[in-house]
Amino acid sequence: MRFPFVSVIVGIRNEEKFIEECIESLLNLDYPKDSYEIIIVDGMSTDKTRDIVQKYPIKLLLNERKNVAAARNLGVKNARGELIAFTDGDCKVDPLWLKTLVHEMQASPEDVVCFGGPNLIFDTDPVFGRVVGYAQESFLGSGGSAQSKNSTKKHYVGSLPNCNAMYKKAAIQEVGGFDERFVVGQDGDLNYRIGKKGNKFLYIPNAQVLHHRRGTLKSFSVRMFKYGMWMAELFKKHGEFVRWYAFLPSIAIVFAVALLIASIKYSTPSLLLLVLTAVYFILVFVTSIQVAYKMKSKYGLFALFIIPVQHIAYGLGFLYSFTNSPLISKTRSCSDNV
Repeated sequence: MRFPFVSVIVGIRNEEKFIEECIESLLNLDYPKDSYEIIIVDGMSTDKTRDIVQKYPIKLLLNERKNVAAARNLGVKNARGELIAFTDGDCKVDPLWLKTLVHEMQASPEDVVCFGGPNLIFDTDPVFGRVVGYAQESFLGSGGSAQSKNSTKKHYVGSLPNCNAMYKKAAIQEVGGFDERFVVGQDGDLNYRIGKKGNKFLYIPNAQVLHHRRGTLKSFSVRMFKYGMWMAELFKKHGEFVRWYAFLPSIAIVFAVALLIASIKYSTPSLLLLVLTAVYFILVFVTSIQVAYKMKSKYGLFALFIIPVQHIAYGLGFLYSFTNSPLISKTRSCSDNV
């Protein structure tokens, strides 16, 4: 195969715990050393992240805006390659990751402009993070999106997460790059705009990246609330849903509240609410069994609580966005961690 030059871009902020592992995996790729570069874009870290990065023979850029969209735009602007690969600072790429992506690119039609693979779970991560990861691989946890599903079959998808994706640079530039107003969901927004141009995204199961899962129930809830808010902002921006299932948690919450209020006067709504709640928790229970099986641990049953928390927090975030002034205008200088 030919080995075109690839720029690998990693946007980070305060990743001292994992960045060395990430860089080591990128330096040890099974790809000619003179055919790729590593660009680390640091969002003004306040820990030892930059000190660690500076030990390696790679390019380091400083991102004063701090958010990940700005980091990726800055990386693309300074990239030498016509192919741009993205991963995150808490990821570890497989040695064959880049070679697999490039090989599939060379074998694909011209209208396929983005290539990526699964977002796998470290078995050594804390229990909570692993339960969240496996729960989000389920249909109930992700709606079947390539972001989390981790299918074992190669196929076209509507979007690919930027912890594991390689683009033709021209495709990013054609749509004006990442929208830096988005603190989260910026890769979904970019992919939506690229897809509207008639381009395709190819999911490749052998292009593997391990991604650390972390956090607590509180931080997970906050993160899901933010995802809900920003999915609503994507809807406002484009006038249609970027992901078909995005509105379902919000509708379920509104419907449940309406039934609860109606049940004060009538008996039928309370019965319907009871039946729907029972059906929902049966689905959650079945999913939790699947998570426990995948983890080979009884702790997978924690998904019984994690999945409802995800749906409620996400749905409330989505609704909150529609009852307040546009969030985009308020976050131009947001300094959330990348």
